[in-house]
Amino acid sequence: MSPFLKKDLRGGKDRRADKDRRKVDDPKYRVSEIDIVREQRSIKLVVKPNWDEIQKVRNESSEFLRTHGLPDDTVHALTMVTSELIENGIKYGNVKSPENELTVTIYIGETTITVEVVNPVDETAYNHLRRLDKIIQWIRGYQDPFQAYIERLKEVSKKPLYDEESGLGLVRIAYEGKAILDFFLGEDNMLNVSAVSNLEGYFGR
Repeated sequence: MSPFLKKDLRGGKDRRADKDRRKVDDPKYRVSEIDIVREQRSIKLVVKPNWDEIQKVRNESSEFLRTHGLPDDTVHALTMVTSELIENGIKYGNVKSPENELTVTIYIGETTITVEVVNPVDETAYNHLRRLDKIIQWIRGYQDPFQAYIERLKEVSKKPLYDEESGLGLVRIAYEGKAILDFFLGEDNMLNVSAVSNLEGYFGR
C-alpha cells in the first residue's frame, strides 16, 4: 500500500448545479470538450489531459473569480495557482488513456479559497509523490514563503536547463498565491492536490 494513501472522508453534497457542456462549435473550445459545473460559490472543470486545455481552465477560473468581486491581483494569483496545479497533474498523472480526465475545483469559503486538482496516477508516480511530499514539507519549514522562493531560485540557478524537477511552481503557489499546499492519494489511485489561500477580510458572514 502506498504511504500516501488516505481515505477521502468528505461527505457528498446535493449539488443542484447547472452543467454547461461546451463543444467544438465555440472556437475557444476547438480542441476538445470541457465540462463545467457552476454553483454559487464553486466551479468544477473536468478536462482532458491536454496541454491546450490549460488556457481554457485559466480563462474559466479568472471569470469565475472576478464574478465574486475579487481584486485583480488576487484573481491573477489564484489563476496562477490553478494553472500550476493542472500542469502538475498533466505532467505526472496517468494520462496515457484518452478517457482519463483531470478535475479542477475552485471553492470560495467564508475566509478561504481552495483550488483542488484531482488526476489519476499509477505506480510510476510514486517517486514523484515522494518528491512532492518532500518539497511541501520543505516549504512549510519557512515562516515566510518568500524566503522559500528565494532559496529555491538559488537552487534552480545551479541546475541544468533540462532539469524538470525544480519544484519552483509549487513554491510560487505558496508565495504568490499565499496558499498552503497539501495532497493525498485516494484508494482509487486518484491524486488530490490542493492549495488553500486565506482570504479573511474579503468575505463576511
